Amino acid sequence: MNEGVTDASAVDREPPEEPYLAAAAADRWDVLRYDEDPEPVHRVLPAGAGSAVVGTYERRARSRRRLVLALVPIAAVGLPAAGWLLAGTLGIAVGAVLAAVTAAVIVRRHVGEDEEELTDVPEVVDASADGATARAYGLENEATIADAEAYLAENPGAAPDRSPEEALEAAQRG
Repeated sequence: MNEGVTDASAVDREPPEEPYLAAAAADRWDVLRYDEDPEPVHRVLPAGAGSAVVGTYERRARSRRRLVLALVPIAAVGLPAAGWLLAGTLGIAVGAVLAAVTAAVIVRRHVGEDEEELTDVPEVVDASADGATARAYGLENEATIADAEAYLAENPGAAPDRSPEEALEAAQRG
């Protein structure tokens, strides 16, 4: 009974973004894994977009790392100076100890981190996978694939004339 309602709502829905239409037409998806608590989350993007997303996350992580490491010299100078202003000679000693502890914590946490082990960076676990393979990962945004496939099934002429990579590049250019 609900099939009629589902079909009617499917016809009224807006088409997914073109890169998703192109990927659905080619049935090719990149699967990303985000390491989140309590378990990893998998998401899909049009084939070819996964490496661009990972690159963006890596650049942001390196930028955050540089910013945090810039705090070491600030703490090394600022804490003893603040201590001296507030409590004289004893304040310098306390500020120096706090600066050393702060620097040690920052360095231990961020300098030992390998470039390949940057936190908060997703990983492409399957590049250019078909829809069935992508769904096997238990996707958080599985509806993305389903929406694009349903739209193309209802509107066969709506499939883009270009590849997922070309559609993604066009969407990124704006």
